[in-house]
Amino acid sequence: MLKRLITYTIVLAASLSLAGPARSAQPAGDAVLVTRVEGTAQAFTKGAAKGTLIRKNDRLTKEQDVKVDEKSRVELRFPDGTVMRLAEKTQLRLSDVSYDRKTGGKNMKVDLSVGKLWAKVKKLVTPDSAVEVKTVNAVAGVRGTVYRVNVEEDASAVVKVYDGQVYVAGLPREVPKPASQVSGPVPVPGPHEVPPPVHQVTMEQWHEIVKAMQQITISPQGVASKPQDFTAQEDTDDWVTWNQERDKQLKF
Repeated sequence: MLKRLITYTIVLAASLSLAGPARSAQPAGDAVLVTRVEGTAQAFTKGAAKGTLIRKNDRLTKEQDVKVDEKSRVELRFPDGTVMRLAEKTQLRLSDVSYDRKTGGKNMKVDLSVGKLWAKVKKLVTPDSAVEVKTVNAVAGVRGTVYRVNVEEDASAVVKVYDGQVYVAGLPREVPKPASQVSGPVPVPGPHEVPPPVHQVTMEQWHEIVKAMQQITISPQGVASKPQDFTAQEDTDDWVTWNQERDKQLKF
């Protein structure tokens, strides 16, 4: 029987996208508006070697990468009103963004490679709507909430929920069969560096419901902890305080 290796994706309920910076008073149904820039950040179009400096009121579209520099922050507003903020040294790709103003339907997918993301998500109003924040080792889905996601250099992650609920689950994918299980002649490679062992797991999947004022951690190998309570006092720092103050200015 094939074993499977689990990777994870963090799914959030909202919509998101990035494209070449362009001026716009309001984000269109397929664009994200830059509403605040502290310090410097760059947007990279797919395949481009150089990035473009991001400024307030720029419009970003799907398949763009956002890289936030040291001592910098960026705030993004999606077409439905959802807001996501990126801390310093954060790298994000806007994989997909769509929003139907007539029905309220939306589909937004973001890949968070490393760094910190804070999200205040506008509630979804159609059953087929979704917002996804993917990391290399986790998936979180919400129906309207406030939460944050941290991804470290070693690919470990933490999801903290401040309001609402987040569904976090693992997604398995197949691992190639060992050479001993492959029929027919097998070529013998010459001298080469042996890669580190791959962490394998069974087909069993996991999922957790993370409620308000709870957090879940995910190891670099995709092993998730049980949801644990945290207090506002122990969680307070400059990043959290700044986001909470910004959230108070939003009218949802």
